[in-house]
Amino acid sequence: MELRNRRGFTLIEVIVVAAIIAILAGILVPMIFNQIDESKITKAKGDCKSIQSAIYSFRKDLGKWPTQKATPPNATFLYSDGYSTKTAAELATLNVTHDITIASSIADHLVKNDADVAYNTDPTKGVVWKGPYMSALPADPWGNPYIIDGNGLNDTTTVPAIPVLVLSAGPDGIFQTGPGVKDPAGDDIGVLIK
Repeated sequence: MELRNRRGFTLIEVIVVAAIIAILAGILVPMIFNQIDESKITKAKGDCKSIQSAIYSFRKDLGKWPTQKATPPNATFLYSDGYSTKTAAELATLNVTHDITIASSIADHLVKNDADVAYNTDPTKGVVWKGPYMSALPADPWGNPYIIDGNGLNDTTTVPAIPVLVLSAGPDGIFQTGPGVKDPAGDDIGVLIK
């Protein structure tokens, strides 16, 4: 048997191939991560619009916003999942400047009908809650809650009406939009309700 002279890759060839792979990775990885970031922003916008639609359906059926109970006090702040699982220190880092005196889960109003039994009935029509208006209310793609300023929804005297947004804190996880503002600030993501 004759042994063939087999030749392997030289060190230069291996370095050139590794350099080409590194260059391609340097170009492709940022593009991939950019697409992931864009998809999270798009998901947050979609979630905000879904919450907005569910709130409009709720208001159409009950004739009230989700914060307005049959017997006050009304909720001053609505939150989705993500808020209740955070510690006080984590909540402080979210920079929520809204009045959270009476916080209430959005899911209690739109998904579970746990908010206030008297608030969901009408003496002439009986139960008027026709939900669930949404299947679930997750945290935003960065693990933070969606929030709604309940005081703005409860205000019926100010003309023009106080703007109210469904808000996500966005990629940085810090709410930069205060109450009564029509457009989201910083990298916050939001949809106008009222």
